[in-house]
Amino acid sequence: MPAAVPADVVRVRPVVRSLGTLDPREVYRGQVFHDRLLWQGHCAGDVSRYRIDVHTADGTRLASARVPHTLEFLHPFGPQTVLVVGKHYQRRGGWRTYHTSVRFDAARGRPPRLTVKTRTMPKGLQVEQFGGDPRGMFFNDPGSRKVVRWNGWWSRPLAPDIHFPGTMIRCGRHLFVLERHDVRPGRETVARIDLLTQAIERTFPTARQRITALVDVPGTPWLGATEAWADQVLLIDRAANRLAATLPVPGMPVELVAAAGRLVILAAESRTLRFFDLTTAGVPLVAEWDLAGIGPEYAHPRALHVDPDSGSVFIRFAFHPRLDGSVAGVMLAVDPEGRTFRRPG
Repeated sequence: MPAAVPADVVRVRPVVRSLGTLDPREVYRGQVFHDRLLWQGHCAGDVSRYRIDVHTADGTRLASARVPHTLEFLHPFGPQTVLVVGKHYQRRGGWRTYHTSVRFDAARGRPPRLTVKTRTMPKGLQVEQFGGDPRGMFFNDPGSRKVVRWNGWWSRPLAPDIHFPGTMIRCGRHLFVLERHDVRPGRETVARIDLLTQAIERTFPTARQRITALVDVPGTPWLGATEAWADQVLLIDRAANRLAATLPVPGMPVELVAAAGRLVILAAESRTLRFFDLTTAGVPLVAEWDLAGIGPEYAHPRALHVDPDSGSVFIRFAFHPRLDGSVAGVMLAVDPEGRTFRRPG
């Protein structure tokens, strides 16, 4: 299924503005758009300043709460709730990892507030990311080459060994896992674990060229993965566990998200967003945004989210000490004429 590239691709110079919500030395990617809310993690400074904020789609802050560990990854976790994964160093206990559920409550007659519940993971685990949902919780433990199932009280490792397991996506009886064969990027693959039989099957016969992101693409048969050094996005057939198609994305694609019938891909080197139509056969490219309006100091994109109602795009940039002039920030980008998400006719 080749990806068509129509001649009438919509070219957009979006309106961009900073939400002004991050410390300029923030290093983590902790952000998610969930249930019409933008959730942002903050962990610059010491642990006394770590917190999570909830914003409306236009950037207005609604509520804030402290979290006693870093906020490295944020995941949807049910209605008005997200799960945060991070770590903290204890003087007597060493490095410990945690997960925290955060629920937004906007009951009528009182100010919005956040309810925070933190669980300390067992001492032998150094988890990094979460996969699944409240009914089936999975965490990766890269050092042990394992994915563990968590029931709220104890963990149990799945049988297969996976080299540096990363992002995890639950699809029915299967768990897809980004497998990183080295601490250095460029030798990634995807592994599918059958949760009933514990059998494992790799999606690709050989390693890929730097898979930086792996996401589900709801409403389609696919998962999507950015292959940054090959300038393309991979569409993986969930049922067959095979490559179904590739989408060309010049300029080093590093992040992607599916929303409002579009697959949105951020290319870091070319500083563009490409929008592919998931509702049309061939998944054609329908729009491309030029992000030149975002200043060069925002050089390290780490998270991409879309509000499906307004079409607003949120890009979180982290601070990188090896990039000259690098600062952290969250940029909001909007198509001023609304053509990107407009349906034909």
